[in-house]
Amino acid sequence: MAGFKSFAEIAEVEIEPGMTGIVGPNGCGKSNVVEGLRWVMGESNARQMRGGEMDDLIFSGTDQRPARNLAEITLNLDNSKRVAPAEFNNDDDIEITRKIERGKGSSYFVNAKPARAKDVQLLFADSATGARSSGMVSQGRIGAIVGAKPNDRRALLEEAANITGLHSRRHEAELRLRGAETNLERLDDVIAGLIEQRDSLRKQARQASRYRSVADRIRKAEAQLLLAKWTAGETSLGNCEADLHSIRLNVAEKTEAAAKSATRRAELAATLPPLREAEVAKAAEYQRLSIGRDELDREEERIRDALAKLHTQQEQIGRDMARETELRDDATAASGRLGQEIIELQKQIDEATPQREATNLELEVARESVRLTEAALAEASAKLRAAATTRAALANRIADLRNRKNASENALAALDITSMAEQAKTAQAALVTAEILYEDKRGALERAENALSDAQASTETAINAQRDAEANLTRLQAEIDALQFLLADTGNPDEVPVADLLSVKDGMEDALAAYLADELGAPIDAGVHSYWRTLSTKSDLNPPEGSLPLANFIEGTSGLNATLAGVGVVDDAAQAESLQADMRPGQALTTRNGGLWRWDGFVRKASGNDKSAERIRQRQRLDVLQKKAMQAASDGTARQEAKADAEKNLAKCRDDMTTTRAEAGAAEQEFAATRRTAESESLKLQSAKDRASDLQTALDTMSTELLSCEAEAAAMGDDAALKEAETGARSAAEAVRENLSEVMQTVSRLNELIRSTTQRMGECERERKAWQDRLDGAARRVTEMQNRLGDGEREQGRLQALPADLERQRHEMADRLEVAAEKRQQAGDALQQAETALASAETAQRESDTALAGERETLIRTEGQLERVRETMSALRENIAEKLGCEPQDVATIAEISDPVSLPDVHTLDDKVQRLIRERDNIGPVNLRAEAEMEEVATRIASMEEERDDLLAAIAKLRSAISQLNREGRERLLRSFAEVNGHFKALFKQLFGGGNAELQLTEADDPLDAGLEIMASPPGKRLQSLSLLSGGEQALTALAIIFAVFLTNPAPICVLDEVDAPLDDSNVVRFCDLLRDICSKTDTRFLVVTHHRMTMARMDRLFGVTMEQQGVSKLVSVDLQTAERIRDAAVA
Repeated sequence: MAGFKSFAEIAEVEIEPGMTGIVGPNGCGKSNVVEGLRWVMGESNARQMRGGEMDDLIFSGTDQRPARNLAEITLNLDNSKRVAPAEFNNDDDIEITRKIERGKGSSYFVNAKPARAKDVQLLFADSATGARSSGMVSQGRIGAIVGAKPNDRRALLEEAANITGLHSRRHEAELRLRGAETNLERLDDVIAGLIEQRDSLRKQARQASRYRSVADRIRKAEAQLLLAKWTAGETSLGNCEADLHSIRLNVAEKTEAAAKSATRRAELAATLPPLREAEVAKAAEYQRLSIGRDELDREEERIRDALAKLHTQQEQIGRDMARETELRDDATAASGRLGQEIIELQKQIDEATPQREATNLELEVARESVRLTEAALAEASAKLRAAATTRAALANRIADLRNRKNASENALAALDITSMAEQAKTAQAALVTAEILYEDKRGALERAENALSDAQASTETAINAQRDAEANLTRLQAEIDALQFLLADTGNPDEVPVADLLSVKDGMEDALAAYLADELGAPIDAGVHSYWRTLSTKSDLNPPEGSLPLANFIEGTSGLNATLAGVGVVDDAAQAESLQADMRPGQALTTRNGGLWRWDGFVRKASGNDKSAERIRQRQRLDVLQKKAMQAASDGTARQEAKADAEKNLAKCRDDMTTTRAEAGAAEQEFAATRRTAESESLKLQSAKDRASDLQTALDTMSTELLSCEAEAAAMGDDAALKEAETGARSAAEAVRENLSEVMQTVSRLNELIRSTTQRMGECERERKAWQDRLDGAARRVTEMQNRLGDGEREQGRLQALPADLERQRHEMADRLEVAAEKRQQAGDALQQAETALASAETAQRESDTALAGERETLIRTEGQLERVRETMSALRENIAEKLGCEPQDVATIAEISDPVSLPDVHTLDDKVQRLIRERDNIGPVNLRAEAEMEEVATRIASMEEERDDLLAAIAKLRSAISQLNREGRERLLRSFAEVNGHFKALFKQLFGGGNAELQLTEADDPLDAGLEIMASPPGKRLQSLSLLSGGEQALTALAIIFAVFLTNPAPICVLDEVDAPLDDSNVVRFCDLLRDICSKTDTRFLVVTHHRMTMARMDRLFGVTMEQQGVSKLVSVDLQTAERIRDAAVA
């Protein structure tokens, strides 16, 4: 195997004769070898191999090894004895390979040829092995045998009898049988449906003939209508083409006039752009000069504003210089004052520092005195509080004990146990009464349920009977309606044919129809053209000699007595021909099958499809069906009444059921409530008894404890000395605290003085620095202002020289503006004249365009009308081709019209077509292929009847095969049971060293459905079921039954996966001895997975499974027999 689970590389396991062991640590992959064997044998459930899906069986990779996409296992079988199934029995070796590719599923190969999974599974099943056979044994398998139901254990016998494959084949045969029976039912339904379809098609064929006649008339009428439309369309087409030619000439004239107007307008429009450009240029020059003049005015205004602003700035600079000079003087004075204050503050700090150090020493002495006096006070107070607390606790404990004792005595006195016992007894009696009532109501409910079930069954039976009656009546009525439809006359409904008045006996319908033929359709009524007249004269004419009178078989009217008097019936045509020469005038002969031989030599042979005879048979069938319908209606009424009675009884039973269920529910609730009450009273009584015992015990305990507390309280003395000591210590502590407070106040005052003085010195330093910064800033600003003042005086001189130059430029600009205005006026007048001429030319052009557009619209309408006429003609041509299948010039031939002018108008022809179409529609839906379909259906019916015969033969064959398989399986199972039972008894005694055991078939008369019960009696114990034994005994017994199966039908391989785990050493020795014994008696090869050292030692060879790399298994092997021989040789 390669790529399977943890085996990333190719690993080979040779399962040779004897016992092969597989050993290794937990989790290294030992069970993967067993699962690989099961997988190649056809296991299809991934969960049985500890996987979620089949792809989980492929090596999934590790941290150091990539995952595989393919897993493959090959199993080589030795077939030298030719024991394989026939299809695989030609080779000495059989190689079975199973491959699985990730995401693509698995495939099987037998000797390199593709095979089905089922073939592989049957191959192993016929050899008494397989993926789930008893030869695959694990601890779970042993537990499954122990805990299995008897029916599940039957699989052991089936494997022993080697009928596992037989079961599979029987199941496959049963599936085929069910499929064949289902196909037969479907085929019968299809045949019945086809027969109904054939009868329906027979009626449809008659309707199709009439439909074709009406369709031919419609075709001719439609041809005449289309011919009339085509003639009218050709006339309209000629008129439209003439109008179109005239209109096109008018459009050409109007187009020429419009072109001239457009040319004049274009010439005038070409003169406008130069004039517009000249006018725009003059206007732009004038505008530019106007803007220059305005710019000079704005420049003069800006100069005046700049001079005013400059004057204001000069005045502000002067004021700022005065203010900065004043600030500079103030800063100099403030800096000197702060320096003097700093010197004074430093002198105060130097004086206060020695005083604070002396006071701190006094503070430490005072604090130590306070600590000593407060410790003495705390000790005195603690002693006093402890004495008070002890006395108060004793007093509270004494009071609490007295209260609890009184409460317990009151509670004990309040317990009325006698009354509670009486209440519990009463509640128990009520419970018995409620239970009896509940049982009665439950019995009544069961009886009501049975009655309701019977009523429902009766109602269902009545409903089914009514449905059957309605279905029968519906079927009869449908057949009656069909016959009435077929017998209905298309003429006058009051004219009843004489055939409908006759009753013909003994199948003489064809004989009567052969003689009278169409005369049977004549009524007995003098008011029509052809009819039968009843004559009072009696004819003396008799039928020919050797024939039976036809009149003897006819009943229903006396109008035909005269014509039937000389008509006889013979057996066949040969007899009629022999008697024809001897007939007298008026005589005639016929047969049951029809045919006519008259006295005058006329002969008409039997046709077999006479409509008159069929009509008579249909009429007689109608009479019979009407009688049956009346009887069916009567039965339906009776069954309707029976159904109503059953439904009434059902409703009553339901009401009774509802009432009884409610009463039973109430009784159940009452029973439950009474039971809860009884249980509650019983619990109360027991609780009261327990409570009384607990209270008495508590009273004794509390009395003892109360005496002890009272004695301890009396032994305590007075607290006066403790109080006096506590008062003296408190006075001394208060005096020391007052002294400490005074010293602390002195220290605090000195600290505050030094702190505030030091803080003020820092503030003075900061203020002096700030004044110095102000002094420096004022000096810089004075220098800057002096510079700005000089710059402003120079700018003021420059601006005062500009107004004279601006005045000169303004006079020059006014002269140029006057010249530009005059030129602008001249250009505007020339442009206005040209635009007026262009407007006149545009008006003339619009008038020409309007006239041309009108003519063009007329042309378009005429062209559209012509196009519509042509489309109409094209549609007519397509309609003619679609409906008549010819060209328009051939329509007259189909319409049978030589001169189209003589045709009626289109409206009249259209009415005629619509009338004929309505006549066709009144016929209803018609199947024009009815005759062909009827023949096809008949062919299909014949074919399906042949298939039905084949299915019946196949069903009979399958049932015979299933019976044979059951018989063979039953015989082989019974034989194997006796053998397995014998082996099981012997193996049980061998494994247990004595005792007795046996197998029993249970739970069914048929051995194929029976269960397998295992009874065992280990040494010193009685015979009992397997489930009642101990764990080790169950394991040994299960192994005994498994190996008994082997001895009955030895499998080529047996896999034991840690089955020795629950066994002790002595039982392991017996287990290994048994394996060795089976190896010597059979050809079974054992593959044993084990951890037990004794089992390892008994193996013929060992395979070790290791994991040199995490997650990757590897096989190593040791042949123990070869190793022993090497050891013995070395010792020798």
